[in-house]
Amino acid sequence: MTRAKTIEKIDFLALKIPADAEEKITVTTWTGDIPFQGKDGIHEQCNCRLIQIVPALFSQTYNKALSKKYSKSLLLEEGTLNLDGELYCDEEGLLTGKQRNYRASMMRKWYFDRYGAGEGVWDRNSEHAHILGDACFVVRVTDDNMKIIRSFNTLGKGGL
Repeated sequence: MTRAKTIEKIDFLALKIPADAEEKITVTTWTGDIPFQGKDGIHEQCNCRLIQIVPALFSQTYNKALSKKYSKSLLLEEGTLNLDGELYCDEEGLLTGKQRNYRASMMRKWYFDRYGAGEGVWDRNSEHAHILGDACFVVRVTDDNMKIIRSFNTLGKGGL
């Protein structure tokens, strides 16, 4: 694993989402496999010993006038850009008494809203949607994913 120097060499991008909403979301990039140990590894990013990986969705609404800027393949619903990824989170969050991460929990809610429960009937507001402690939203870097990621700061209301 090496840290990517240029955008062309990035394999994965991670948004570290602190449980404390006052802290900013930060970005880490990797070339090769996602590291679990070491500096900038998932365990350090999430501040935990055991990692649980769950599907998540980042959803960003925007002004419909901007729709021409994005290909139809990126627009899953009119007025919304959606980015599928995985949420790496603390598997022992309940046991260790960590605070709820509302921003990461929202990504689980968006996932359940979009795709449903999948593995049985789960209430999207149940414990399955609650993320505790710091988390990382990880996506594989593709051209389409990078277009969506770059749009997060420039589009209308919504997002985290």
